[in-house]
Amino acid sequence: MKKITNALNYFKLCGIFMLFLTQQSFAQQQVSGKVTDSEGIPTPGVNVVEKGTSNGVVTDFEGTFNIEVSEPDAVLQFSFMGYQTQEVSVQGRNVINVEMSTDMGALEEVVLIGYGAQSRETVTGAISTVNADDFNSGMINDPMTLISGKVAGLSTSNPSADPNATADFSLRGPATISGNSQPLIVIDGVPGGDLQTIAPSNIASIDVLKDASAAAIYGSRATAGVIIVTTKKGVPGEVRVNYSSYISTDVVSNEYDVLDADQYVALGEEYGFTVDDAGANTDWFDEVTRTPISHVHNLSVSGGNEKTTYYAGVNYQNFQGIDLISERENLNGTFKLNTTAIQDKLNFSFMLTNSHDNRDFANYGSLAQSLKMNPTYPVKNPDGTWYQRPDIQYGLQWNPVASMYTNTNNSKESRLLGNVKVDYNILSGLNASISYSLIKNSFLSGSYSSREDFFQQQEGVGGQASRSQDHTTSNIVEATLAYTTSIAEDHNLDFLAGYSYQNTFNEGFSAGNNSFNTDAFLYYNLGAGGALNNFTPNFNRSGVFVGSYGSERTLAAFFGRIIYDYKKKYLLNISARREGASVLGRDNKWDTFSGVSAGWIISKEDFLHDNETIQYLKLRGGYGITGNQESLSPYQSLATMGPYFGGSHNAYIGNPGEGSWVQPYGPIINPNPQLQWETKKELNLGIDFALFENGWLSGSMDYYNRKIENLVGNYTAQVPSQILPEIFANAGSMKNEGFELALNAQLFDNDNFKWSTDFVGSYNKNEIISVTSNQFQGSAHDITRVTEGVSIQRLAPGQPVAAFYGRVFAGFTEEGDWLFENSEGDAVVASEIGEDDFRYLGNSIPKYSLGLTNNFRVGNFDASVLIRSALGYNAVNGKRMFHENLSYYSRQNLFESVLDEPIQNSPLFSSYYIEDGGYVKLDNLTIGYTLPMENNRYIKNIRVYMTGTNLITVTDFSGNDPELGINYYPSDPESEVSNGPSVEPYYDYYPVTSSFTFGINANF
Repeated sequence: MKKITNALNYFKLCGIFMLFLTQQSFAQQQVSGKVTDSEGIPTPGVNVVEKGTSNGVVTDFEGTFNIEVSEPDAVLQFSFMGYQTQEVSVQGRNVINVEMSTDMGALEEVVLIGYGAQSRETVTGAISTVNADDFNSGMINDPMTLISGKVAGLSTSNPSADPNATADFSLRGPATISGNSQPLIVIDGVPGGDLQTIAPSNIASIDVLKDASAAAIYGSRATAGVIIVTTKKGVPGEVRVNYSSYISTDVVSNEYDVLDADQYVALGEEYGFTVDDAGANTDWFDEVTRTPISHVHNLSVSGGNEKTTYYAGVNYQNFQGIDLISERENLNGTFKLNTTAIQDKLNFSFMLTNSHDNRDFANYGSLAQSLKMNPTYPVKNPDGTWYQRPDIQYGLQWNPVASMYTNTNNSKESRLLGNVKVDYNILSGLNASISYSLIKNSFLSGSYSSREDFFQQQEGVGGQASRSQDHTTSNIVEATLAYTTSIAEDHNLDFLAGYSYQNTFNEGFSAGNNSFNTDAFLYYNLGAGGALNNFTPNFNRSGVFVGSYGSERTLAAFFGRIIYDYKKKYLLNISARREGASVLGRDNKWDTFSGVSAGWIISKEDFLHDNETIQYLKLRGGYGITGNQESLSPYQSLATMGPYFGGSHNAYIGNPGEGSWVQPYGPIINPNPQLQWETKKELNLGIDFALFENGWLSGSMDYYNRKIENLVGNYTAQVPSQILPEIFANAGSMKNEGFELALNAQLFDNDNFKWSTDFVGSYNKNEIISVTSNQFQGSAHDITRVTEGVSIQRLAPGQPVAAFYGRVFAGFTEEGDWLFENSEGDAVVASEIGEDDFRYLGNSIPKYSLGLTNNFRVGNFDASVLIRSALGYNAVNGKRMFHENLSYYSRQNLFESVLDEPIQNSPLFSSYYIEDGGYVKLDNLTIGYTLPMENNRYIKNIRVYMTGTNLITVTDFSGNDPELGINYYPSDPESEVSNGPSVEPYYDYYPVTSSFTFGINANF
């Protein structure tokens, strides 16, 4: 893999430059001292800054500090979260001791609510916050893994050991049946960002807006919820340098047991099969895998003064896959600047993040192929060439090791996120802001199958190459006006009005060619292939194509919000958003989304004020309406024209023998001017509480009921009133209903031992209510196939999304034939089973999601344990259908289980292959030690740690990993195979691993 050296050097120079800018010259006035709280306990981490400069230090673990000031009459500022800021004049003294006073207002946790913030105490919606101190650690190649198992209602399916995989996640169940059910991502206030743009080490906190009343301010993109990511920023004081790094490796934790050579030969002889014994004893899975080594490095520099703060960070990641080829190399740079002027009335902020990805992909079919290969075949011939059966009879036995080395697949991707924002304090309490954001993603990929590749030799087309690129640019302009006031001290009001505009343009190009006479060019010279220039009839044009595309979409909105409270006791939040989208039909481009929520802090009432058990108690409820247009592509509401492909559609122009074939064009999409938003209506009822002395047991409970209407899909159209037999339209509805519970317990909290426990749990029931409307008629239809012609999941009324569907297994005949149960309950052979006998066999989406985290600290040692679970669903191991079937002996290797329960008939999907997918995992175990650095002038602290992830899985599922994805992503209905949630396909495989990480974090 090519290293990204130029960009790395650039960021190194930026870091050196920032260090240079922040150097200060000091006189020799030395001041030292100790900072304590009101009880005399030392207070570490307090910022001690010489007023009016960037000169500053931070108190150590004993609360002591040492600083050189520029003059004897300098003023020192002491500040720390939860305490009042104090200013102390030096007056020529060399020793100053300070006692910090508690600031009750600052102790209130601040929650981001979209275009603003609010204290946790007065929040009326369902919002969860996870701060950096509570993030998961270990090998993190996807930011969502940081909060896996930390948020009630957020279901995550962590990425596999594939370094190029990303986490799959959803909030409170499926949000649509036509597209992405993942929540809207907002990064530092910029909606529509990509989590892969930012380095996990740069994230300071993640807020999750779960219910519609909380998310309605984001309108048509908030149906699946909103995840607000806040990245780190500079703080006034001395220059702070942080370096962190870790190295990690993976070990396969669940390997399939396939037959070895002796077992394979003996089984064939026992059942009278023709045994193809090549004499070797090859562990094919071992041949296509390795022990990967991954490493990550983070460097950040931050600081500033009262007027200006800055933060600059560089992150480098190199992740290797368990297979021989796959690898991801990422370089990320971030710079943030914040400055004030005009007597602090004007605030200017700037943020720029740029991420570059280089990825190498293995032929993932090779991993699945390693399970199928005849174990008596060698990897190479005696002369060093790849071993391969040349006859087509053994076409299913292609050499997976050779395939990995004779195929090249890689990509380069650049992601840029930039934001400029200006805030101005017009009057006391009245603030205006305007911001411009740019999101720019560029993707370039290439693939080449060499002339030595088995399939290229079978096709007889020489080498085959392809190249594709995709560019997306989003321009976002947002402006807000906010006013905060109090009336008679008891009535507090916050007003917000705003405007948002986003334009997104996407374009791309792709081409492929074959018949290369040399492998030297790879995919860098597509014109060197012979197929594009060969017009001979019936010439093999496999993989030969040229295509390009371009599309544009626009979103505009006006929004507002009113937040009111009386004595911080009775709470009200009202928000609305009027939004228009270009992708919708001309009759429905605009709609209004809104939310209202209220709360009552009962613990502030006189009858509970002195209650020793109930320290805090708040009831809240909300109702909101949000929309969804993300599942629609541009122009799907219009009569779109396009080329007709295929021989039956080509047109011959001219006299016989004298004319030519031309490409005809015609309508490819029916127009639908009534195409409109999918709409979610959600009720949320919740309670927040803190119990016992100091509120050591706290938490929240929520009930929600959400109904999603006007589901977008491809429905049958009336012809001839329509040109084509299908149309994109709104028809159908579904619902999600559930409960959530979050608990935090501070079990022990003293100088010698600390122990805290966090538990999150959720239950969700999903159901499709209807797939029809007054105008368009839908029906239950298959969505998932494990192999060609074998359907196993459906979308159907009265069932959850992607419910399993098929025959009911009733046993075997004495001859070993399948028996299935018919609609009358009788056991009959397969030939007597019809479609009417098929039944719904199970739910593919977990009903219960649980997370339990325990944090410990003993002296300088710390430990964290995360147990994560998903229960109440079924899963299918598609490999069993073929690897446990003797009829496939001559085509592939089999699982060892076939020795105990051999199935001799052709595989037929039924409840026989439906398994319990529930699992409990020891998902993350971290042990750390912080080195004492009280007397070190240059190093504030160093922490070393070890982390193990995915260490133990308790499950009845027989497959690779029960975490098989939780969202249904529609695929091309013409596809021979497609994936639904909780299905491990026969044709694809990436082994599950346990990872072990050693890391270090140093602050200077």
